[in-house]
Amino acid sequence: MYFGSNLVSWSSHKQNVVSRRNTKAEYHGIVVVLADIIWLQSLLNELHISCTMPKIYSNNLGAVLLSANRVMHSRSKHFDIDIHFVYDHVQRKHVSLIHIPARFQLAGVFTKPIFGPSFTFVRPKLMVLEKPIISLRDVKQIT
Repeated sequence: MYFGSNLVSWSSHKQNVVSRRNTKAEYHGIVVVLADIIWLQSLLNELHISCTMPKIYSNNLGAVLLSANRVMHSRSKHFDIDIHFVYDHVQRKHVSLIHIPARFQLAGVFTKPIFGPSFTFVRPKLMVLEKPIISLRDVKQIT
């Protein structure tokens, strides 16, 4: 989580359950992030610090669409409570959920291999600099 341009919270862990559906796993991640956002907003309110509406970015279009329309599909009925939790906060404008294509997800470089143009696109955003090429051919001798 970022507050302005400052990173204030970060976590990573291995899932303890294997999800058979990617949307369910992504939606569960959104629920966890939303709970953290609610806690952080509560803390900021107690400190009399105002903030803009938080944004959650997800690369799973199904999860984003599910948060905007809680129609129960046969494949999503088993995570019913999470759907209502996120949907209610999105409808009340407490948070906005935005789809971002996987190629623009900076965290993807930490979870899966990326090559070529994708890596070249992400590298400067992560502040990873290209190694300069040093050549002795261009060095002039001092006499």
